[in-house]
Amino acid sequence: MEVSMLLKKSLFSAFMAAGILLSVSALEVQADPLETGTKAVQETQESVQAANAGDLTESSMKNYAVASVSEGSYVNVRENAGTEYPVVGKLENHGLCYIQEQSGEWYRVVSGEVEGYIRGDLLKTGEEAWMEVHASGEENMPVASVLNTREELLAYACQFVGNPYVWGGTSLTNGVDCSGFTQQVFANYGISLPHSSKAQAGYGTALDVQEAQPGDLIFYADNGSIYHVVIYIGNGQAVHASSAKTGIKISDVQYDKASCAVSLL
Repeated sequence: MEVSMLLKKSLFSAFMAAGILLSVSALEVQADPLETGTKAVQETQESVQAANAGDLTESSMKNYAVASVSEGSYVNVRENAGTEYPVVGKLENHGLCYIQEQSGEWYRVVSGEVEGYIRGDLLKTGEEAWMEVHASGEENMPVASVLNTREELLAYACQFVGNPYVWGGTSLTNGVDCSGFTQQVFANYGISLPHSSKAQAGYGTALDVQEAQPGDLIFYADNGSIYHVVIYIGNGQAVHASSAKTGIKISDVQYDKASCAVSLL
């Protein structure tokens, strides 16, 4: 009986010792909860980074484009792919647009209410654009504004007031004659005109002089022969390359001498 009891105690002690050893072993091999949590966070971060990297090569990266010109400047959005086409909007530096398709060196883009074409070398695209958009916030970036061509054209033309008149000249800064002035001003908006006031009168939509709107051309004739052209700016005034003595100036429209008008806008 005593032997049996001793045997039972011995076996119980052995089982207890084995259980303690097993528990200790289990504790030794069990991962540290803090280390496990850190590893999980790292794995999650890596997954997010991998997902972002995937986004960077897919739709978001290929659609974004950002205007890249000098500070204070803007990019012209044109009606079609080429500088000969009219300007339909403008996108300031760091402004955002979305690429629809590429046509040679031009991109067809949408920005705000404006759709048109921008030359590729005036834009950041791909990863460079994606990084700027995500740094600035898509909702914080400016979009293109619709161009009021008449107002823009008049502001552009009037900035040359005071510059010289040169017969046969075509430089808005160094010298132009009357038809050279109108030719170069309208060329800036994608409208091509010949260097002749008589020939320019045959372009656009013919108007009665009294119907002319700001931005329209008014012509003067002597015995039916056109010799001078001006750009009407409103309120009975026009800007034009007048003479070698006065250069480019703003004058009252002499309606009694005006023969016809045309609208090119």
